[in-house]
Amino acid sequence: MDEPLVGKQYYLNHIGDIYGAWQQYRGKGVTIAVIDVGFNPYHEDLTFADGTSKVLPQSASFSVRDGQVTTEIGVEKTVNMGESHGTFCAGVAAAGLNGKGVIGVAPEASLLLLKTDLRPKSIAAAFRYAADNGARIITISIGSYYDYGGDLIDDGSDLGTAFDDSVNYCYSKGVVICSAAGNGGLDNKPTEYTFPGCVDHIIGVGGLAANSSQEVWSGSSYNSSSVFQFADVFAPADQMVGCCHYEGKNYDSGWNGTSFASPIVAGMAALYFEKYPAKTNQDFENDLYRSCVALNSAVITNDQDGYGRVDVGKLLGIETKPSVKVRVKTSWNSCYAYIWNDVKLTEDKSWPGIVMEKVGATFVVTIDAASFDSVIFTQGQDGPQSIDIALSSFYDEAIYDLTSATHYGKLLIGDYIR
Repeated sequence: MDEPLVGKQYYLNHIGDIYGAWQQYRGKGVTIAVIDVGFNPYHEDLTFADGTSKVLPQSASFSVRDGQVTTEIGVEKTVNMGESHGTFCAGVAAAGLNGKGVIGVAPEASLLLLKTDLRPKSIAAAFRYAADNGARIITISIGSYYDYGGDLIDDGSDLGTAFDDSVNYCYSKGVVICSAAGNGGLDNKPTEYTFPGCVDHIIGVGGLAANSSQEVWSGSSYNSSSVFQFADVFAPADQMVGCCHYEGKNYDSGWNGTSFASPIVAGMAALYFEKYPAKTNQDFENDLYRSCVALNSAVITNDQDGYGRVDVGKLLGIETKPSVKVRVKTSWNSCYAYIWNDVKLTEDKSWPGIVMEKVGATFVVTIDAASFDSVIFTQGQDGPQSIDIALSSFYDEAIYDLTSATHYGKLLIGDYIR
């Protein structure tokens, strides 16, 4: 994946074998609707230099005026250059393959961008519009708690019922809806219902901590009691890298929130429906839940994590090879691979690791991917280092190029050149 910032998208290494999935599926032919407060639909990772765009022309804006919802259709109607949240979410789901910035979980999926004024009535209208305009998946990362704490603006709707009809309508038309579970863990109190994430037929997505496949982000809402069961699955949500549009930036890092976990699951759904176009939304939910991995978190207990952490490889039935051969292209005279298991805290060999064999223009190592999940390439004990956070980012016979690596702190980030 020739995307400059993919090496900083650590979270791609904590949703299963996404790189293996991309060898076969990238979301082509599937539309993801993103409901938010507005976007930069012309961002370089959404609308490309050649004039093509992932953003569909029927994208629209919804607002409540005098108690009625007004709909305005057109890409230009979705613009909100004062707020990057929606653009970030859209990029997490489906930022394109164009040699710029980041990559989305479903890089070839189309995007239906739906701007709202945060009122429940406008969001309910956006749900229906998405279902009527080709969306197979909806992701929404704006919400509120039972007492209207949060983002939603009170328009007189009863949150307990405001979304029922529109969500049921979407479900009847085969649409999958994913929603951020909320950031209710920030106050260190048991989290309560988050709307619309707790509504039936919506997949509520909680958040994982930075660079972890097991630990829940401390700010994430979770299933705090037998009453409040709405976080169905968990996906990365902390220290995210993605698309933005402020202070002259197109990309930013350090964002956190379950807002960014929901579009990860939406992107996975796009890959799923590319592989299984005849499957239903119920099929997706069942397969998603069956493929999840139980968490081992210090923040919450196992009965509070829903079905656990999502795993795209298991969802798509992609078998990760028990061992992978990795080739490293570098100007170094020697190259070591320090391989370890980040969960069990075990290593294959003490630092600086295994001496890699020089074969032609590359150094080669075979890694037991069933036992170890992380690797650092190094020139030696005190030489430069290049990290790849998890082995899921490697596929067999991959070539990792360090000759044009970029600096990330004290480490180098190379490129995959296959």
